Amino acid sequence: MSVRTTPRSAAMSVLILALLAGEAAAGKYCGDPIESGRASGATQEEALIAAQKWWSSRAGALGKGYEHWDNAADQSMDCTQDGQGTFHCKASGRPCLPDGTLPDNLPKLDL
Repeated sequence: MSVRTTPRSAAMSVLILALLAGEAAAGKYCGDPIESGRASGATQEEALIAAQKWWSSRAGALGKGYEHWDNAADQSMDCTQDGQGTFHCKASGRPCLPDGTLPDNLPKLDL
């Protein structure tokens, strides 16, 4: 069986591999920004933890590895306290895989 490669398909394969290698070498694979809901707690720390857990559950829908708040890019946490003393926090950030980790859903290449 012989495999015939046209110059165009060879060039496309090289380009795709270079892009994938460049992204992996450049650092993390990140998704679009995700926000938690408005989490509440008796203390600001409780509300922060609840907001991070909520964010993690949403980010985890992207796939294994995206759910870790510590790997998120563009992290922000917005907290307020209402008149009754309850704290409310909302977490937002771009879920990212750890450096050097490739996503499970990379497109397959026919070479």
